[in-house]
Amino acid sequence: MSRVCTMLMLATLFIATSPSAVSQVEVLYLAQPEGTNFSLTTYNVNADTAVAEPAAEPMTVRASNVDPITVSGHPLIYVWNSTDVWMFLTNAKGVPHRLGSQHLKFNLPHPVATFVADPDGKFAYAAMSWIGDPYNSIYTDLVLFTIDQSTGQLTDTGEIVGTYGPNPYIGMRNFSFGSSGRRLYGYYHDNGPHTCIIGYDYYAVNQTTGHLGPVTQLFYGQADCSGAGAVTFTDKFTAMAQACCSSGSGFVNVNPTFAGKAISCEYTPAFCADSVGNLALDPASKNLFFGDANTGQTYIGHLDFVKQQLIESASTISGTPQIYFSPDSLLVYAVNSNDIGVYAFQSKTGTLGANTSLPDGGNVSIATATLP
Repeated sequence: MSRVCTMLMLATLFIATSPSAVSQVEVLYLAQPEGTNFSLTTYNVNADTAVAEPAAEPMTVRASNVDPITVSGHPLIYVWNSTDVWMFLTNAKGVPHRLGSQHLKFNLPHPVATFVADPDGKFAYAAMSWIGDPYNSIYTDLVLFTIDQSTGQLTDTGEIVGTYGPNPYIGMRNFSFGSSGRRLYGYYHDNGPHTCIIGYDYYAVNQTTGHLGPVTQLFYGQADCSGAGAVTFTDKFTAMAQACCSSGSGFVNVNPTFAGKAISCEYTPAFCADSVGNLALDPASKNLFFGDANTGQTYIGHLDFVKQQLIESASTISGTPQIYFSPDSLLVYAVNSNDIGVYAFQSKTGTLGANTSLPDGGNVSIATATLP
């Protein structure tokens, strides 16, 4: 089949699967091991009742990492592992078409640790890290992929547009975007002698070429040399929590990412002073979820920058699960070892509403999308 015919078929499929503009659809993707492959289930979630309904029968995919984006108004997902990436167009409910529209093998000298597409749907980046000389230093390279605005297909440019290292103690990983594609963020852990620092740096993204600017420090906090620590961010705010030694010895700082007033919280309320298990800011940048390792509860602190206070919500989540959000902050997902809690959420007040749960067989990964 000619390339022209293939492109016409993809364009036709894009039109056929374009989402309805009538209502907003909340989508949850859940990938679980299935033999040597993975089972991918698409759920549509009611933002008022928190009820998640399967939108289609589960489908078998070759990887568990799912990255949903929208390209020129058309929703799609990239499914990837360390060697390959697959692109699937989706329908108005976010359900991927069972015949993948593209399969691209990474032609890179090292395994891919992170593959991420920018939310503006123009560029994607494959990050590979490895150990090499001198002195077993850590290297990281970022390779640029372009996204076709008509089909969503990826093109590997082969260009290394960003690097980190070599460094004997620090490696950057878990690359991600915020709500826009203007900055690519990377998490790092400084594991040098007598040093336990965690934080995020970022690269500015050229919106025309996809090239990355120099590495720029964003913020950092202490890790767990003698206590607990965690960091998180959105495009608007950064947050770090640290406890030096035990319950009652910690504090939380929330800072505007680039300019503005900061909030510091220590000793009271209780969750500010305890050891942190997990930390997450909602995409609306209005609430901080604090998994308290001492009490085994996840608390919610509502950010009040007028009063410069972190106001403790009456809502809590049992345990210290990994917290995920729908992109519009209307839903909260708490991933436990045996289930996933689904919560309706009011970001304006920091309160949880209706909640349900989905079974979790362990070792699952999730991704979320909000479709117009």
